[in-house]
This record gives sequence, structure tokens and C-alpha cells, in this order.
Amino acid sequence: GHKMLGPTGIGVLYGRRERLERLEPTRGGGEMIKEVWIDHAQWNDLPWRFEPGTPPIAEAVGLSAAIEYLDKLGMDRVAAHERALTRLALDSLAAVPGVRVFGPPSRIERGAVVAFAVDGLHPHDVAALLDAEGIAVRAGHHCAMPLMRRLGVVGTSRASFSVFNSTEDVTLLLHAVAGLQSAL
Repeated sequence: GHKMLGPTGIGVLYGRRERLERLEPTRGGGEMIKEVWIDHAQWNDLPWRFEPGTPPIAEAVGLSAAIEYLDKLGMDRVAAHERALTRLALDSLAAVPGVRVFGPPSRIERGAVVAFAVDGLHPHDVAALLDAEGIAVRAGHHCAMPLMRRLGVVGTSRASFSVFNSTEDVTLLLHAVAGLQSAL
């Protein structure tokens, strides 16, 4: 949910019916079982077999509102806006001496996320210094330690863009990152 402007603690699994029917539930709870015997149980039909226990009702309402909001904006417009900001950030950050940008070279294969490292600075220090400038980024290994080892870094700083960001935000990020070398 939080990846699309909704609340945390909820998500959606969307897939082909025939594949979902072959999946086994990983959690147990009410409404997911159709019949129970002493030695076995029969899973309920889709989607209930994957919705054990009391659903996160408030989160579902919030996610629904987020989906409606994004739908009203138009996902094509949202995607175009995010691509433009990402392209600007990639081109700008790649031109800063001492900054390495990671990810697919094709801008088409990317989401609205730009991972980067600043030579001589730990990603957490980069995040703290940017935070002092009013810029929020994520920092660390982003649940991808093997990838970070392969890239030869302890982690990265990661900027992400959405409908609420502007080209001015990207420019502020660029100027702040460019000024980090002087923090050494």
C-alpha cells in the first residue's frame, strides 16, 4: 500500500487464477478454510484462501482511497511524470564528480527510484546530511545485501519520486549531493 500512496500494512496479490489456485496459503486463520476434518482441511475458494483472520479494514479503506486518487490522476500521467523526474535525476547525478549511480542503464526499465553512492561517504551519512537540507532519502542495503556486495559498496542512498515531487525537488537534491564532497 505505501508504495502507491496508501497506508502501510496492506498490499495486493494480483495474478492469474490458475496460478493462484495452485498456490498454498502460508498463514492460517478464519475464512480461509472451506471444510475441516480431523486429519486435513480443504482451502476456501479464491480470494478467501489467502485472507486469513480479521482483515486490515482501515488499511483497506486507505488503500482504496489511494487507488481511486491515482486512478483519477491517470496512471499514464503519473508514470510520465515519474519518468521525467527520474530521467532528470539520473542525468544530473551522473554528472556530479564522485557520485556513482546504480541501476539499469535503460530509463525504460526503471521505476522512479535512483540509487547512488558518494565516494568517501557512508550512505547513512549521505542521508543524514541530505536530511539536514530537508531532503529525505533511504540509505543502506535496501534488503539486497548480496547485490551490494556484488556492486562493491556497503549500501546506497536512494531517492524516489512520485506525484508530489517536482523538477525543483530534483534540482535541490542535485545541488545538495554536489555539495556533499565539501563535507569531507
